[in-house]
Amino acid sequence: MSRLVVVSNRIAPPDEHAASAGGLAVGILGALKAAGGLWFGWSGETGNEDQPLKKVKKGNITWASFNPQRTGP
Repeated sequence: MSRLVVVSNRIAPPDEHAASAGGLAVGILGALKAAGGLWFGWSGETGNEDQPLKKVKKGNITWASFNPQRTGP
C-alpha cells in the first residue's frame, strides 16, 4: 500500500481546501484524494506555548499541523 506524504511550510485546515481557487494546494489535494496520504505543515498560528500536533482525518487524507511557540516581544 503506498501513500503520498506532503510536507509544506503552511497548510490550511481541511475545510478551507474546498474554497481554494487555484495554485499548488489544489494540485496537491487532487493527488492526495487519488492516492491517499498525509499532508504535514504549519497551521499559520503561533502561541505562547508549544501545542501538540493536531491531526484531522477526512476520507483517505490526514492533515497534521503544528503551532510553534512565539518568541520575542
